[in-house]
Amino acid sequence: MDRLRKLADLLHASAEKYPSKVAAIDGERRVTYSELAEGASRLASGLTATAGLEPGDRVAIAAPTCMEYLVAYWGLQWAGLVPVPVNIRLPSEGVSHVVGHTEASLVLDHPAIPDEAAEAIAASGTRRIELGGPQWLELLDSPPADLVCRQPGDLAIIMHTSGTTGLPKGAMMTHATSLFNIRMAVVSWSWRHEDVHLLVIPLFHCTAAYSAMPSSMYLGSTLVLVPAAEPGPILDAIEAHAVTTFLGVPSLFHLVATRRDLAERKVGSLRMIGYSGSPMPAATIKKLRQAFPGAALHNFFGLTETISNTHVTADADADERPDSIGKPLPEVFQKVLLEDGGEASAGEVGELCLARENVIPGYWLDQERLEDSVQDGWFHTGDLAMVDDQGYTYLRGRKKDMIIVAGENVYALEVERALVQHPKVLEAAVVGIPATGAASYMGEMVKAVVVPEAGSELTAKELRRFCIERLASYQVPQKIEITAELPRTPSGKVMKRLLVEG
Repeated sequence: MDRLRKLADLLHASAEKYPSKVAAIDGERRVTYSELAEGASRLASGLTATAGLEPGDRVAIAAPTCMEYLVAYWGLQWAGLVPVPVNIRLPSEGVSHVVGHTEASLVLDHPAIPDEAAEAIAASGTRRIELGGPQWLELLDSPPADLVCRQPGDLAIIMHTSGTTGLPKGAMMTHATSLFNIRMAVVSWSWRHEDVHLLVIPLFHCTAAYSAMPSSMYLGSTLVLVPAAEPGPILDAIEAHAVTTFLGVPSLFHLVATRRDLAERKVGSLRMIGYSGSPMPAATIKKLRQAFPGAALHNFFGLTETISNTHVTADADADERPDSIGKPLPEVFQKVLLEDGGEASAGEVGELCLARENVIPGYWLDQERLEDSVQDGWFHTGDLAMVDDQGYTYLRGRKKDMIIVAGENVYALEVERALVQHPKVLEAAVVGIPATGAASYMGEMVKAVVVPEAGSELTAKELRRFCIERLASYQVPQKIEITAELPRTPSGKVMKRLLVEG
């Protein structure tokens, strides 16, 4: 009998199997699986009986990562409602769009969200219930409710993308696609029941909402919620709770690995480190190996549109192939296609395409936009990639990030990977700009914008010399700017159009 047909079944099953097991830790607060399931059940009852919501209605959650967020998310799933996580770092226009575009019947918001987000929610005119407030407590005082029946193909969550241009798109996940991704996440990270997972990635991000948080519920393991992506609180949490897994972005791991007090910390419990989002410098990998000798390192890759995780790099390959995203997960199928539609041979660069079944059903109220990227059953990601003769996949950047210098193809990601190997470089972004003057015959030139390590003295001259030793002549940046920070979207993506314009 198939007992896992919808997301709420995960919590219900773990509460039956492990009622007294700690499901989540938030500061001094702890909740067991039976307590979390009861809270979700009572919230579901209150939302349907008191608030008048019906299965399929959308409910926005605007909150930092906290215990109330977990109860809200699972209460919505218990009632057959559709959570709409709101990126609280978005400007007011983005927050208004997410709430209004999905026709949310209710917003569950937290008093700690930024003022701009709170004002946008208030201006939307949508009903609001404050997480932790009087109405919230009344809802949690409702009698328990049975799980609402939902089908695998029913909508389970709407997660908005936050690209570098335009308003966020509402990526739809069904219960079936969500459960598929959870299986792939568990495989890619080698997670298990007895793990204690550090959750520092915000719950409005697909890695947390699609993968990490529900995977922990699926396994019946423990989540440690850390809302601040800062090395101090992170190391405190690892020590206090014997954390075993830690997901994050390379820049965060750099900050953790270079903490002065790291050697004094008791962090031997950590057995798995997962990272994605940007190139991981080899120097940071070396520091992580020294600081966490018992931890396996995994680079993973996925898109909001591709049901999150699609690739993972094995620990054994982290040092030798730091620039690879690894191999496709067991139930993920890919092709690399050339401009003429033919399949790329080993070593050739083309567009990374994934099988349609590895992709979301569509965008909320904008299905055609996704289907425009699907051809002959393959979703065209817009990412350039190369697969070597051993089956390892390497990204070469976005199609729009390919720079043509005097007829030669320059892949921005390759130049960025070279730049971040410099010991004084923290981050780098590369774009193509029009060639002018005597160099106009080249068509485009390579521009690099670099963020140096704190306190280091870095010059464009030494960076150019560093690149000459590692790159082909046409790949070496003709223009190098050094800056304090890169312009980013609220989700952390570099806004490269601003670098071109700057």
